[in-house]
Order: sequence, then C-alpha cells, then structure tokens
Amino acid sequence: MPSSLKTNSKPLPDPNNQDEGAWTDSAIFGLGSLVGTGFLDNPALDARSSGKDESRLRLAASVFANAHDGIMITDATGCILDINRAYARISGYSPDEIIGRMPNFLKSDLHPLEFYEEIWRGLKKHGQWRGEIWNRRKNGHLCQELMSISAVLNGFGELTHYVAIYTDITELKESQLKLEHLAYHDALTGLPNRVLLGDRIQQAIASVKRRNGLLAICFLDLDDFKPINDTYGHQSGDRLLIEVTKRLKDSVRETDTVARIGGDEFALLLCELESPQEASDILTRLQQRVALPYKFDHISATISASIGYTLLPGDDTDPDSLLRHADQAMYIAKHEGRNRLHLFDVEQDLRIRHKRENLTRIKKALVDREFRLYYQPKVDMRHGKVVGMEALIRWQHPELGLLMPADFLLVLGDHPLLMEIGEWAIHEALTQIAEWRKGGLKLRVSVNISGSHLLHPDFISRLAAHLAAFPQLNPRYLELEILESSALGDVHHVSQVISKCREMGVDFSLDDFGTGYSSLLHLKRLPAKTLKIDQTFIHDMLDTPEGADAIAGILNLASAFKRKVVAEGVEFIEQGIVLLRLNCDVVQGYAIARPMPAAELPNWVAKFQPDPAWQASLRLPWRRSDFPLLAAEVEQRRWLKIVSMAVERGDRAALSNSVSNLRESSFGHWLYGIGTERYGSLPELHEIPKLHLNAHRVSAEIAVHLARGNTGQAFELLVEHRSRIRELLEGLLALRAAIVDLSRKPRPVGDPSLNSTFG
Repeated sequence: MPSSLKTNSKPLPDPNNQDEGAWTDSAIFGLGSLVGTGFLDNPALDARSSGKDESRLRLAASVFANAHDGIMITDATGCILDINRAYARISGYSPDEIIGRMPNFLKSDLHPLEFYEEIWRGLKKHGQWRGEIWNRRKNGHLCQELMSISAVLNGFGELTHYVAIYTDITELKESQLKLEHLAYHDALTGLPNRVLLGDRIQQAIASVKRRNGLLAICFLDLDDFKPINDTYGHQSGDRLLIEVTKRLKDSVRETDTVARIGGDEFALLLCELESPQEASDILTRLQQRVALPYKFDHISATISASIGYTLLPGDDTDPDSLLRHADQAMYIAKHEGRNRLHLFDVEQDLRIRHKRENLTRIKKALVDREFRLYYQPKVDMRHGKVVGMEALIRWQHPELGLLMPADFLLVLGDHPLLMEIGEWAIHEALTQIAEWRKGGLKLRVSVNISGSHLLHPDFISRLAAHLAAFPQLNPRYLELEILESSALGDVHHVSQVISKCREMGVDFSLDDFGTGYSSLLHLKRLPAKTLKIDQTFIHDMLDTPEGADAIAGILNLASAFKRKVVAEGVEFIEQGIVLLRLNCDVVQGYAIARPMPAAELPNWVAKFQPDPAWQASLRLPWRRSDFPLLAAEVEQRRWLKIVSMAVERGDRAALSNSVSNLRESSFGHWLYGIGTERYGSLPELHEIPKLHLNAHRVSAEIAVHLARGNTGQAFELLVEHRSRIRELLEGLLALRAAIVDLSRKPRPVGDPSLNSTFG
C-alpha cells in the first residue's frame, strides 16, 4: 500500500454506511494528495491550512464523496488511492477492500488486451480517455460502465495521479437491449419480425451472390386458424401459435430463419440449399408436422398450412419483393385447396407486372391526350367515289413515336380502360365530322368498339349524350363497327342495344365477318346494316382456288339477308378487280390509301381518282377460270417487294431458299401448269417464260451477292430487277388483253379449246 495512505489515521468508511460525515472525512485525505497538482491547484485547499481554508477543503471532499457518479483516484502508477461512495456502491467493494490495489482486478475478461492498450495510448497522447467498459462487481456480476479517465499533472508538468469517473449504464443497456429485441422480434413467439427478417434476407442475398448459392423465401399461412381462435378464445389461439412456432423451429436447420409476420402468418428463410428440390422437401416435411394434432388446456385441434415460396437466384434481389412474391404464391396455394405448396412463377409475374405497367401508361396517355384518330377511306370501285372512312386509333408516344393498335390495345383485354378509349374515340370522331362539315366534306365515319363496351349497361345513354353534344350533326354520319363480334355472348341483348341505337340514327357493321363460329347466327339475329369481310379472306382470294368461292359465299349470304358489304385489307389493284367481278364494290386497304391524319384527308378526297383498271375490268368479261392469272400478277408484285426489302436490309437469308428452282415458285407453278393449259394457244403467253427467266436470273444474282455480303452489287442489280419485273407485268397485261379480244370473237361451234379456256 502506498505510503500516503499509511498516514491516514482515520478509519475507512463502510460502503453501506450512509453517514455523510464519515465519507467526507475520508475524502479529505484522498483529496489532500491532489493539492498542488493541476487537478486541485489551489493553495487554499492545503490540508494543513485551518479555518476558512479547511472548510473549503471539506466542501470539495463532500462533493467528491456524494457525487452521483463513481470516482476513483490513483497515483501515477495506477495504484488506487481513494474511491467515493458511488463507486463503492457500483463495484460492491468497500474502500478498505479496494484502496492500495491495482484496478486490473476489476477486469471482466470481456475485452481483449488491445482494448486496454488503446486506453493507455489515449492517456499518454491526449491525457484523457472516454468510452464504455465492462467490469466485474464483487458479487461476480458484470457491470457496464461509461468511464472517463483524466491524467493529473503537477506544476512542473509531471504526471502525479489519474482520476476516473464511472457511470453505471448496465440497466440502461439492458433496457436498450430489451427495446431492440422488441423492435426486431415478435412479442408473443419471440421470433424475428418482418424488420429483422428483411435484414437477414439482405445478408443471405449477399452470401448467395458471393458463393453462387441458393436460398428460398417462404410465406406460410395457417388454414382454419380463425375458427379455433373464435371458438376457444385469443388466449388459446396464442397458445396454439406458440406451439406452431416450436414445430416450425424444430423443422428447419440452424442456418434457417423462422419469422412471424403477424396474426397466423409466418415467413421462413431457407439458406444454403443444394437444389430447388431440397426446399420443396423441407417445406413438405414442415407442412406434415404442422398438420399433426394439437392438445393443450383440454383443447384438441388440427390445422394445416398453405405455403408459397420463391427461389433466389431466379427472382428479384429485393427483400420486400421476394416476400411479396412468396405471399402471392401462398394465396395461389390457398385458392388451389389449402394445405398446398406453390412455387412463385417469375415469368408469369413479369407478364402481370408488364401488363400493369402498360395499363398505367395507357391511362396516362388517355389523360394526356396522346391518342390520335387516323382515317382510312372506303371507296366504291364501281362508281369511283369515296363513300366513307374508318377511324383507327394511334398512339403518339412521346418516346416511341407513332404506335399501332396492336402495340397497346391487345394488353387491355376486357379491361374497363378499353371502354374509356372507345368513349374517347366516339367523341373525337364526332368532333372531327363536325369540323369537316364546316369545310363541306360530308362522309360517314365508322368507329370501332369492343363487344364488352357495347354490353355495358350505360352504353345507350352514353351514346345519346355524345350525340346530344353535337346537335348540328345527323347521327347517320356515325357508324359503329363491333370488333370481335364472334365473341359476343348474349345475342338477344346485343340485338336490343343495336336496335335502340339505330332508332337514334346510328348504324352498325360487324367487323371481321366470317371468322367466328357464330357468324351466321349474328347475321340472322343482329340488325347490323353492314358486314366487313375479314382481310384474311382477301389475302387468300387469289392464292387458293377456294379463296374467291369463299368470298362469293359470304356475298350471297349478305344479299340473302339484305346486308351491305365492305371488303377490308385490299392491298393490290388485282384484288379489287376480282372483288368487282364478284359484285363486292366497296373496299378499303393499302391499295387505295393508308390511314392518314384528319388534316390530310380533305385534300386526299379532293384529289382522289379511281384506278383505271377498275373501270376497265367492268368492261372485261372476266370469269372465275381467269382469276389465277390475276394471282400470278399479284405474286410478281409481292416478289418485287420481297427482293427490295432483302437488299435494303442486307438480309442474306431472305432469298436463299426462294430462288433455287425456276419452276418451283408460285408463279412457275401457274405458268407451267394451268397457264399453259388454258392459254397455250395464245402467242402472248409464249413471251412470258422468257420474261420470267430474265427476272428470275437477276433475283438469283442478287441472292448470291447478299449471301457473300456484297450489298453494293445487290443494290446495283436491284434497278435491273425492277425493270425485268415491270417487263414481265407488261407481258401479263398483254396476255390479259389477248384473252379479252379472243373472248369477244365468235366461238366456232364445238371448239374444245375455247371451252377449256373460258368455261
């Protein structure tokens, strides 16, 4: 024990002694050693002084003795010289048990040697250190303290003492730990809650990325838990949840996490999986264990669990998204019959999410007025005049440009937004009709509406409201085309709706007629004034022997039911010629005009001139047997487009399989087959093989250059190819003229060749 303490003739106080005087007297001697140092550098506090000076020393000693925080004074070597009452209370040691000893006997053994070395380095460098430290009380219990140590120097700058101040923060830390536990754990089961689970999922994701591992995030919901909770009370329900928790924890591995999300919902994190099958096996065993009977408090109950789960990698890397996906899969498991296991379908979710995003963007486009109506003329070929137009929606997308209906309407399905777009289109079309009428243009406009839109209970009243907004317009200028009429359900109800709309002056047409199994029923039951022949029939009209016959059948049906007919999708003049020959006069399609903005249409109508071939065809005695010749012409026009696109795109594969054999092409089949059979006696046919050979030769050369990557040479030959095709088309036109001339000559009686040619 240091000599300074040997001179202390006063007995050291008992730590349990509450007598302030005893502690103050003892403290006077402890503080006396600091007089003259930097800590108590005041001559008036010399212990040998008397009177007023002694009272001031006693005051300082009283403050030391009764301070709320524990205080320890050591000499320069660290030997304890004195402690106050608070420190005795914190440590459990009396002054007699602690003075004269080194503080290291208080160590908790929780800190490494480096921790204490850091303290001494801080004292030597800065003269002080502050931080948290674990010490051990006399009773062996650990004590967490906030400690502040200061080095004391004398007037010569020499180290004489250390003064340490301790604040007992054990209870505070325990409270913090309890609060942290409550913040991250479920109060009833003690399981991690959603917050802690999210943190563990985040850590597991990082581990998966480092190790290329596999993990599963699972969402579990107890089936039929609510009836048990309602029947036996919440206390029994809580007891059941605790029992379920035990089974869940016993069914997984130490590396896994079981969490309670709320109510009867749990989540599981299965880490370090070897395969997807392992996840399925663990969850299946877990389901079996949960389904075993429960018996407690004279209650016997049986429940099951529906589980949805998702796997990583394969799904998102965001904890919230993974939990949401597992939750979605769980609901599917419930809907499939409960006590089921369902793996989240990433591809399906991407489709659903993409659809949801598209719906949101389409709705915004409607609000921001990004939609436009383009108009495609309908032409009466027999009389050579424009008789109406179809309004076709387009989306003027700010980033993607002009989008076609197939790019955004298909995703809507029967979504109510489709009806909103239909309402917009009707109002927009009426607005445009009124605008055109001011300029003297009076044409009927047809607007497409979906079957679901037509079946809406408010359809008639809404249509009446639209018409009322334009009292100056005759409703007959508006026509409604029913899309996908084959999918209409209640035909009787639809018939009533159409009839009431017709009473208001608005006519209807059935779009895509001929494609639905119930088209004949619709023709009979629905009072639509017009039928639109589906464009697939127009495309096939010249390609197959049955093509024209199918259209003839539709026209005969329309005539029998007193319906008008419009053919859509006419892309070639020759198709129009065939339609005229079949008595289908009104057409629309690219052969006449592409859909155009409203501002361009009046000028187009003013300049419209019917194709001379239409009027010429009315004067020609074309028969069904001559239609394949028209198909041959169309085939060459198509071939010219195919070759041109292949060259412009540098597509090496587009022509490689199409020019290998002269006779195997569609045109070759006609020329060396039915063409020679029917028209072989005409000199004009004899020129066709040579013209075809010339065009085919250039096509083959272009194909070779494209295959070799010689795009420049292919472009040079494209000019010659167009010239050769033009010569071939002129030869076919000459053949047609020869056929007409021959048909006008009197036929010799019994001439079989003429019968075979024109029969």
